[in-house]
Amino acid sequence: MHRQAIGIDIGGSSIKAAIVDLNKGCLIGDRHSVPSPAMSAVSEMLHAMTEAVPPDTANLPAGLTFPGVVVGGTVFTAANVAKSWIGQPLAEPAAAKLKRKVVAINDADAAGLAEVNFGAARDVHGTVLVLSLGTGIGSALFVDGKLVPNTEFGHLEFDGMEAEARASGRARMERKLDWDDYMKELNYVLSRMHALLWPDLIVLCGGITADHPNLVDDLKVPTRLKLGALRADAGIVGAAFATTLDQGVWIKQAKVAGK
Repeated sequence: MHRQAIGIDIGGSSIKAAIVDLNKGCLIGDRHSVPSPAMSAVSEMLHAMTEAVPPDTANLPAGLTFPGVVVGGTVFTAANVAKSWIGQPLAEPAAAKLKRKVVAINDADAAGLAEVNFGAARDVHGTVLVLSLGTGIGSALFVDGKLVPNTEFGHLEFDGMEAEARASGRARMERKLDWDDYMKELNYVLSRMHALLWPDLIVLCGGITADHPNLVDDLKVPTRLKLGALRADAGIVGAAFATTLDQGVWIKQAKVAGK
């Protein structure tokens, strides 16, 4: 396994990138950030990615997260970014633009890979569910350490309302929920997901957990709960780690011609 890679984490508001030590699962040097043109043309996003990548790293492969379903390097959903991304190849044009090997992966899957390999779910056997509580609810499901890619559990409907419409960070703001009411909604969503999946561990990460570090103490779900350990670095670390994987058609390593 190569020992370093670039992780690039595309979000709705910013694109963050850094060099990652793949043995330790930590950033090397500074994290670079640029505004994200998430609602703009594909070409603008590709340009912004080049601005975020640390200089003098042309020899390193890059992992790239995207907030949507990504199969074989192509985007298939775009819930919180421009709809023009649907059906758009991402890995191949990013490899050409960045002039290096590139892997494209769902952003929640990337965060999950980081937590399972380096963080709160490291060495945990059985079924692990990682949920990212932010603009929406991203999900990543693992069975004995192996990713079940592109799960979209945030879009599960419970009593006629999607999970992320109940318990995402954005839902809390839009519905003007106080903390107690938000916790009731989140507890309800977690309990329903538990009843469907029976995970041995649920890891919570995302913006809500950064604001409320004692979050798990206020939840009562019939399984183990942990906060993510990698915090804001999880997407970057998981994206970089994805460059080491070969898990079938869902992931595609795009190569620059001649490399």
